[in-house]
Amino acid sequence: MVNHRRPVLGRALTSAAIGLVLAAAGPAGLAQAGGSAASAHTGTAASKARAVCPPTPLWANTGGATRNLIQYDDAGNTLSTAPLVRDYGDIAFSPNGSTLYGVDFPGAAGSATLYTINPVTGAETASVAITGPLAAVGPVTAVNGLTARADGMLIAGSFNSSQVFLIDPATGVSTLLPASFPAGIVSAGDFITLDDGDVLAFGTPDTTSPSPVFRIRPDNTVLQIGTVPQTFGAAKSAGTVYAFASNGDINQINSLPTTASTAALPVTTVKATGSGFYGATSTQDSGTCVTPAYTITKKATPAKKAEEGDTISYTITVKNTGPTAAAGNFTDDLGDVLDDATLVPGSVNATTGTATVTGETLDWTGTLAPGATATITYQVRVNAPDTGDRVLTNTAVPTAPGGTCTTSRSCTVTIKVKAEEKDCDKPGHGKPGHHHGDKPGHGKPGHDDHGYDDDCVDEVEDEMNRKQAAARP
Repeated sequence: MVNHRRPVLGRALTSAAIGLVLAAAGPAGLAQAGGSAASAHTGTAASKARAVCPPTPLWANTGGATRNLIQYDDAGNTLSTAPLVRDYGDIAFSPNGSTLYGVDFPGAAGSATLYTINPVTGAETASVAITGPLAAVGPVTAVNGLTARADGMLIAGSFNSSQVFLIDPATGVSTLLPASFPAGIVSAGDFITLDDGDVLAFGTPDTTSPSPVFRIRPDNTVLQIGTVPQTFGAAKSAGTVYAFASNGDINQINSLPTTASTAALPVTTVKATGSGFYGATSTQDSGTCVTPAYTITKKATPAKKAEEGDTISYTITVKNTGPTAAAGNFTDDLGDVLDDATLVPGSVNATTGTATVTGETLDWTGTLAPGATATITYQVRVNAPDTGDRVLTNTAVPTAPGGTCTTSRSCTVTIKVKAEEKDCDKPGHGKPGHHHGDKPGHGKPGHDDHGYDDDCVDEVEDEMNRKQAAARP
């Protein structure tokens, strides 16, 4: 019986299990690394190179004692985390980024299930039984590689077979892809459609060796191009492939040759997470160019002027405007606010996600479904007396891929604290529309270009705005 227990930082099979796997793998695949595959390809079978996409988040699933769906940026920073209900051999987004799939690991004899997962919460929303030749792989299916093709079909691999499969996600019916790993190699955990049209495939010969990396050409010939540290998942962002290693490292693969090689590929470890990765994906793995998008709008009440002792209420709205689930993270530097005001205790709230204040910085993290919004609110009370610069300016800055401000000014709020109570009807203050014989302020500090006192001008504007608002039906 094959032992599918996984170590803390991986999902490797025991040596005995790998021996059984390789014995059961059968004859060699359609093409051998460095042999007929290398000679069969002349370069004409590859697709025309695609335009490089903008960066997109990398998603990974961990398993064992800690099952999580984790979203990273391409520097390895965590964007979001959601709990998962089971171990998945791998995960994959649909070509349009709207659906996240996962396949149970290791499955049971003659049985495997394809699940639909909510990327915001990690909950399962649907399932379909996998049938056909993939379900017949024994002693258990051990599906551990999953990615979508541009046509919506899923490419899948197994620890217990060198064959590569296709799954129809609508029906669960599997078929054989006319390509397979060479003899002695089984799937290590993922497939990626490259920008040149080839499919990158990660294999494994045993429990400890580096993972051989292959190109599956459009004509289904298979060519080994090198090795990487043992890899259980992969994801693509902006044309670059990131391999999620069994030791928890996220490795950027710096070069993907087009000629046969068994040498180690150059990699850069962007993050040593220590996590037990079981799989990985991105919305660009199928060769499509789906990218996240979200907008930020920030407002305050009062909007322009405050007095000492006033409470100012800030509202920040984050909206997912893209086609796929996305982190809408932002940071808000309160340094130029808290020199004039004090954060009201308990006033920081969010309708979803997590808002925290550390020192003088407010951070919000959260993942939103397409079209969904999050509202973050907080309050400050202007000091009395105000010994600061009497100007409160702060800006919400997007910190996840795809984030923008709704308009060029929508992320920034500036509020001035009135210096003193002024009678704008008195000569010398020059309230517009009053005492036309008054002399203007002749360019005094705190006055506009016409000599009118700034506070008086703002007072009139605020009064006019209130009257206009009251007159609206």
